[in-house]
Amino acid sequence: MKVALCGYPPFTLRVQEGLKNSNIEPKFFIRDFVSARGGDNFTTNLPPINFFDFRRLIDAGELDGVIVAENEQGIFMKQILPLLKLYNIPNVIIINPFAPNLFNPLFALDAEKSFIPYLEANLVDGCNLNCKGCTHFAALFGKDEIYPLETFRRDVRRLSQLADVYRFRLLGGEPLLLKNLDEYLRIARTYLPKTGLRIVTNGLLIPSVSQKILDAIRENNFVVDISGYPPTMKIFDKINEVLTSNGIRFLHTGAIKNFNVFLSSHSGNYPLKSRSICFDDGCRFLRDGKIYKCPVDALSYRLVEKFGVKNYPRATGIDIYAQNFSSLIQMLDGNVEMCYWCSERSRQIPWTPTNNPRFEDWLADPDELKNFCFQIKNPSASVGGFFYLQSARRLIKFLRVPKIFSER
Repeated sequence: MKVALCGYPPFTLRVQEGLKNSNIEPKFFIRDFVSARGGDNFTTNLPPINFFDFRRLIDAGELDGVIVAENEQGIFMKQILPLLKLYNIPNVIIINPFAPNLFNPLFALDAEKSFIPYLEANLVDGCNLNCKGCTHFAALFGKDEIYPLETFRRDVRRLSQLADVYRFRLLGGEPLLLKNLDEYLRIARTYLPKTGLRIVTNGLLIPSVSQKILDAIRENNFVVDISGYPPTMKIFDKINEVLTSNGIRFLHTGAIKNFNVFLSSHSGNYPLKSRSICFDDGCRFLRDGKIYKCPVDALSYRLVEKFGVKNYPRATGIDIYAQNFSSLIQMLDGNVEMCYWCSERSRQIPWTPTNNPRFEDWLADPDELKNFCFQIKNPSASVGGFFYLQSARRLIKFLRVPKIFSER
């Protein structure tokens, strides 16, 4: 198979090295499709050609396809893939040499499907370690709130018919709380055979997890992503021993000492600025038959239920069972209403578990509560309730002004 390469030129050198003993032979570099990461000047040891020469070579049968060497979640990929589809380029393969798909590094796209570079789904909403400021709001959910197995099966099956999913992470909450986690893992691999599948966990349950789940993780080619919270790091040697002895691949973040919180108490933010600092901007989230822009948009309804925040945004979910799904999913690359409620700057807080979550735990500027009135169902549940009452009292006091106009 003879291909052209495009993307970030230094990546192409890694791709060429990795393909030396394969049946894929890189022949050219498409100079029209150079990632902005590389700037205007680039060097490659492949002959450069323009895109239309590449198309003619494809039509003549001298080339069989193209490999795009770049971050699968980056802007470059979103610009290039529609063009390749527009011109019916066969054998489009993507690879990110910095963060390769650990199951199948060369990911061949299906021209008839949408492409979702990254997707998440909560299997369990609750957690055994309730972190203050958790972006999945786990401290507000119960451990019995789960993604029902048959709903998960139906949704993943439907998704496999619609889209190529490059990376799919199953998380929570804490997914290892599920006694039948192995069934979820087999469903995901059955319907997404070439997807890079991951489990995200705080790792605390790994030393005691059942053998059937460990076997399912290995047999279904899952990678375990371990979040290195302080309690996790204390037992990391045990975690390492269990996973290594069972032949399970894993990655870990290192020690996590701080969280970034970024919500606002109002909708007056500029989305382009808020999204520029957002870690979740590319994190599509699957939940009960819909895909959301991010987990915050999908799950923050629990803030409303818990604290009664007035005029909070309605989540923007794309129905995966809609006939026009392929056109709708692209809309999530832009702004949704939630983006206006994400602050233009974040606040760093020390990592802390909590059994008494407060609304301001998620705010980039908790002092905003002094200036904005909220309808809090239970004022004692949050400091925000105090500020709401204080603001109301100040307003009443302000309205009690002397009469300065005489009646006629």
